[in-house]
Amino acid sequence: MLCIVEMANAAPAVIDRYTGSFAVSGTILEGPNANSHQVRCSFTASRQGETGLSFRGTCRAYLILSKSISVDLDWDPRSDRVTGTYTGSRVGTAQLAGKQTEGGFDLTITWPKPLYGDTSANLRVASAIPGRFRIVVMDRIGVSGPVRATTDLTLLQN
Repeated sequence: MLCIVEMANAAPAVIDRYTGSFAVSGTILEGPNANSHQVRCSFTASRQGETGLSFRGTCRAYLILSKSISVDLDWDPRSDRVTGTYTGSRVGTAQLAGKQTEGGFDLTITWPKPLYGDTSANLRVASAIPGRFRIVVMDRIGVSGPVRATTDLTLLQN
């Protein structure tokens, strides 16, 4: 029983590592041809209860393109399983599932419709130092094409 209590107490520390306001820069692939765009974003991440995390933000490219993005995660500290949703894709709200890892989260994205030829991708959130983390989405471009980073963002806490 003590082990379960210790894991439950660890939940706030893991979640708090990712909370705050962030300035974001990086690249995304967009559109049916997977065109690369430099983006600047702003995000706010906040706790939702003891084991939930909510990201809300807006990304901009070329001063004219703007996209709202949200991610809601819930972490089960007993199993280190993470589930949630991602909203902001052109194909609709995606489901997220995976594990909390030593350095962050390793999740599978399940799209509601094919995106770049399939319905799944991998999302990795890694934090090496406080106040900074990276989000990378790897996806296959085309049915038999290469696996590429479709999103590569670095978040710096304001």
